[in-house]
Amino acid sequence: MPVIERKLRLIEDGQQREHSFKVAFASESKLRVDQHFGSAHTFLVYGFGPEHIQLIEALQFELSPPGHDNKRLQQRIDALKGCAAVFSTACGQGAMRLLKQANIVGIMADTDEDLSLLLGELHLQFVHQPLPWMVKNSSDADAETRLNELLDEPW
Repeated sequence: MPVIERKLRLIEDGQQREHSFKVAFASESKLRVDQHFGSAHTFLVYGFGPEHIQLIEALQFELSPPGHDNKRLQQRIDALKGCAAVFSTACGQGAMRLLKQANIVGIMADTDEDLSLLLGELHLQFVHQPLPWMVKNSSDADAETRLNELLDEPW
């Protein structure tokens, strides 16, 4: 029985752009974040760079019954390796633990959050003040600088 039912990888203009980080979204509609991580049928993976957002691939899993299944969770996480974060409408503690072990940040989106708006917000955040999970191979000095900047902000 296959883990991934279908996988579509997109290449723009015959070449793949260099991405600073990748993010996956649990989205059946392809327009909104509208699925629970553990039972998600479809994930859209986008690559982000300083001047672009690009759909890289769409992963479609077999429909699965609700309920906890660690094997199913691990299969999804393995397929999302290389992503810095994954957005879904919900994610259980076990899945969050497995994501963390794979160095993927699990983020809950508002139910039916519009994907195009979320992509734009993430790109603005990355360009102007990237979150730690958006920055690859950040050194300890960079992390300390970002922490000090955060502490200097008004609370």
